[in-house]
Amino acid sequence: MKKKYATLKDVAEKSGVSISAVSKILSGKADFKEETKNKVFSVAKEIGYAPNALARSVQKNSGYQMIGFFIPNIMNPFFAELVNEVEKRLARHGFILTLCIFNDSQEKLKRFLKMLVETRATGCIIAGTREDECEEDFQAAKRFLSMVSIQADVENVDRVDVTDEAGTYEIVSYLISKGHKKIAFLGYRFDISILKNRLAGYYRALSEHHIEVQDNYVIEGKHDPKEIYERAHQLLSSPDRPTAIHCINELVASNVYLAAKDLGLRIPEDISVTGFDGISISKLLTPQLTTIQDPVDLLAQIAVDMLMEQIEHVNDVKEVKQIYIQHRFLERESVKEIK
Repeated sequence: MKKKYATLKDVAEKSGVSISAVSKILSGKADFKEETKNKVFSVAKEIGYAPNALARSVQKNSGYQMIGFFIPNIMNPFFAELVNEVEKRLARHGFILTLCIFNDSQEKLKRFLKMLVETRATGCIIAGTREDECEEDFQAAKRFLSMVSIQADVENVDRVDVTDEAGTYEIVSYLISKGHKKIAFLGYRFDISILKNRLAGYYRALSEHHIEVQDNYVIEGKHDPKEIYERAHQLLSSPDRPTAIHCINELVASNVYLAAKDLGLRIPEDISVTGFDGISISKLLTPQLTTIQDPVDLLAQIAVDMLMEQIEHVNDVKEVKQIYIQHRFLERESVKEIK
């Protein structure tokens, strides 16, 4: 059952101090005995009181309802498309999306969670993070916010996923069927389950086809386009260059294309490239990228449907859901057959 937000009155009653005094103590506007202040702050923390900042501003009169959407960055075109699809669907339900771009910063993520609670947001959707980075903050916020995960590692919330491991296994097996044995895997943040699962699919494909893994072909960088480009450039410049590179997503793939161009290499004649996500950029790359698609529209629709169900039945105790969307294999022009 989702808890109601604690009020000044609740703090006052539990601490035995007047509402006016509680308000002044919590806002730091007056001097009181340390004993009284400590008691008020202790009670406020115990019952989960947070100041209703938005009640003093536009939401008080407008009736707007906010949903926070956590994404690690906006540079990845996958998240840009996901934001667009989620926003359209939330708008149909009368909700306003508040974008929380935390850039892989724990402190930013914590501040956003605090802001959503203090402004009395209705809920949030989380993509691309792990709860253990801010576990206490997530647990505290879940007392008040309806939450849904899109491929993010947050415990005890409804979650929608794609068959990432199976998708990567399928596309790496496809490369092997085209004669490739020297296949690299280029990515980042292997500690997040979605990306860890994609790496696992790569390992399984090589293992089942009796191809030895070369450690120098498994490359983990930072979630940063500049570093991804540098890692791709180094890999393509190496004396033992692979014949194919599978990219953890299309942000990585686009940087591989750029590095190949800068080195005078042709795709797929000199290097075959595959990706994962199937977003618009995969069609814009020349040649068009062979990839695995995780349907952004379905991810957005299911996540919003899950969130609306939680909001409509906020007091019902229900089993946590996890839904998997089947990936799609898109064969295009970026892979050469080796005979």
